[in-house]
Amino acid sequence: MVDKLKHIVLVFFVSCIQSYGQNFVSYVSVNHESAYIGQPIQLTVSVYTNTWFTSGIDVGNIQVEGALTVYFRSVSNSRDFSGKKYAGVDFIYNIFPTKAGEIIIPELTIHVESPKPGDYKGLKHVIKTKQKSININDVPVGYDPNNWLVSSSLNITEKWNISLNNVKVGDVLQRTISRSAAGTLPEFIPAQQWNSVQGVSIYPTRPKTETHKSKTAVSAKRIETVNYLFEKEGEIILPKIEFIYWNFYNKKFFKKVIDSTVIQVAPNADLEMLASIKKQLEQDNQEPELLEDKPFLIFGFTLKQFLLITILCVIGFYILIRLIKRIFNYSKKRYEKYLDSEKYYFNKVSKSLKHNDAHTFMRHLTVWTLRLNINEHNFDYFLKTYGTQELKSEYQNLKIKLYDSRSKVTTVNYQSILISLKASRKKYLTKSIKHKSYSGWLNPIN
Repeated sequence: MVDKLKHIVLVFFVSCIQSYGQNFVSYVSVNHESAYIGQPIQLTVSVYTNTWFTSGIDVGNIQVEGALTVYFRSVSNSRDFSGKKYAGVDFIYNIFPTKAGEIIIPELTIHVESPKPGDYKGLKHVIKTKQKSININDVPVGYDPNNWLVSSSLNITEKWNISLNNVKVGDVLQRTISRSAAGTLPEFIPAQQWNSVQGVSIYPTRPKTETHKSKTAVSAKRIETVNYLFEKEGEIILPKIEFIYWNFYNKKFFKKVIDSTVIQVAPNADLEMLASIKKQLEQDNQEPELLEDKPFLIFGFTLKQFLLITILCVIGFYILIRLIKRIFNYSKKRYEKYLDSEKYYFNKVSKSLKHNDAHTFMRHLTVWTLRLNINEHNFDYFLKTYGTQELKSEYQNLKIKLYDSRSKVTTVNYQSILISLKASRKKYLTKSIKHKSYSGWLNPIN
């Protein structure tokens, strides 16, 4: 009766969208308003139209924070709303809460195609459902959260690799316990806690899990194996193991027990192999953890770090190439400008003087003079206007030596010519700069 009332109230509050005479109804419903951690909650997403759907309905990926979601099936259906028949589809999921508190079924955006009444061509529509909250209860007081299981049934099997008779010191017995639980997922079957036993070393192996899902139900299986190494003779008692689960159908707690096991361990004269067996079991027990904990590394970096470093290196390399190219172009332009400058030709003049090469000096001197901003492009004018007395004297001696075969001048002081030429050039450059500074006046002085 209560479920029928809930359904009637739900129908009154469904989300209806009207467009070109088309009516849509979409809503979500759950079979429990509150539940325990791990208890399955059936979620139904319903979508209806007053015509029909011309293509498959895209509900999208339903993700609920604080819960795991498992899709089961879709069911075509027809229902009456406000006295009119609607065709639709119900999508059935199971939600498994993973934490206590309130979990929210988010607003769902559903894409559909449906024709308007009297037509056959499907039109695309987007309809939405309202979000829904569910209260999740924590593990009841008095029960171990690490040993909490919600299931509709629990089956337990135990298997030993060899007979428990004729066990002696140094023997290794392998025990396998399998738990099959209906109405849950492997993530919710708690790990087995192996109690320590005096005179026995215990080495659990990596557990195995399985999931079995049909159109209407889901079940899980957890298989755990442990190796017992018997290190002393006498009677060994392996304690009983209790499994408790809460049945969500009849809302009762159930307990299943594996009784304690008594093993008579006989002495063994050959105890030298005990240490090697124990070492081997310890290595086998640690190997899965090392494989699990050790991250995948590339040159000592995780994949995320390696990709980040690679991206930064590519960006840095690109910037460096652009910077080098810009510096190269700038340097090239400056060098080309330098090759066409007065300074470049004066340096060639200076170099010829340093090598005491009079003929090369005279040739470069003529070219350099042509680069100067003077009225007459010859060195005699430069010498007359800017030359020092020492430069005039030394330059005259150089000309006499070069062009007058009767001259008694045997030596020329090239170093003196260079020093005085630099001083004359400096005088020229100073006056040239001052002249440029006057060019902005209204009445410049020539």
